Amino acid sequence: MAFETVFGQERVKQILTSSLKRNRLAHAYLFHGCPGVGKDAMGIAIALSLICQEKVLGGCRQCSACLAVQRLEHPCFHFILPVPTRPKTMQEREYMDILRDRALQRIGNPYKAITYSPELSTLPIIGIDQVRLMKQEVILKVAGSGHRLFLVSQAEKLTLSAANSLLKLLEEPPPNTLIILTTSLPGQLLNTIVSRCQMIRFDTLQEEAIENALIQKWNVRQDRAKFFAKMAGGSLQTAFNFTEDGFEEKRQAALSFLSDSLDPDILNRLNGVEKLLNGRDRSELQFILQIILVLLRDLLHLKSENREMLINIDCLNHLKHIHTKWPQFDVETGMNGVEEAIDLIEKNVYLALVVTSLSQKFNGATAH
Repeated sequence: MAFETVFGQERVKQILTSSLKRNRLAHAYLFHGCPGVGKDAMGIAIALSLICQEKVLGGCRQCSACLAVQRLEHPCFHFILPVPTRPKTMQEREYMDILRDRALQRIGNPYKAITYSPELSTLPIIGIDQVRLMKQEVILKVAGSGHRLFLVSQAEKLTLSAANSLLKLLEEPPPNTLIILTTSLPGQLLNTIVSRCQMIRFDTLQEEAIENALIQKWNVRQDRAKFFAKMAGGSLQTAFNFTEDGFEEKRQAALSFLSDSLDPDILNRLNGVEKLLNGRDRSELQFILQIILVLLRDLLHLKSENREMLINIDCLNHLKHIHTKWPQFDVETGMNGVEEAIDLIEKNVYLALVVTSLSQKFNGATAH
């Protein structure tokens, strides 16, 4: 089956399969859609399609060329990810080893979010030096009639100087070179970059596609796969994160923080903030906030008496307690606050400030 490592996205597969078979690929694509729906997975699959010695759509993943791509050792494939800056106290070799390790993790499973913590803590960006390296590679000739492919993941994290430098490359596309940008925030890219790419929108994934992927690819038990698929909001990346160890503990932390934040006693609210932080890193806090978002959606269904829509049915008593104790809680305002908090964490805002602010917003959304 073509593109078997890309789950769902049948419409997108049809578009790209047709272009590949007719040898009519654009020189640059912008894959856009929600996080975790397969944009990077498809970019990798296109690279393998072009480089595979067996000419298999999506790559055979067994020939020497496919294996080299998957090890990030093929001269015609370049995977550009946002990266944190190197601390002054860290040796260049150690820094490059960390970057390579995370890139290999991403290419090994493009549906899994990567984190540079605890080694690196600054906000990951795509800087001018990374684009300059792209331009140096473009000068080199491609052997035979092959293709060179650059996959630029999370292109919204290009710095302004990097974006302007990339624009010049897009304005004068080199022969036999394909550039694929992926983003969940196309509005944050320069309009001039967007206009020089063929845009392909990726859909949110159906629950069935997520469930099947969890079962077939990662051997998740069927009942848990169904539950996580419902929790995921159309993102396989979110669902995959939920499958990792500690989900129940994190869900309990989410429920506890929600209850503490709604409490009128400021000491209880401060204690709730401290418990949630408790040495957790950014990725773990984002994970818990995603769970809170689903719990709030359940609370909204409970308020509307749509109990058949509840996902966390085993938390019904806790949700009933929150609904009964704070019936005036504006759940939609709370959900907006969580989404904003997730975005602020992504932007590297101080964690204690983000969590304290969210607790205040929860409490402010409750009429006393």
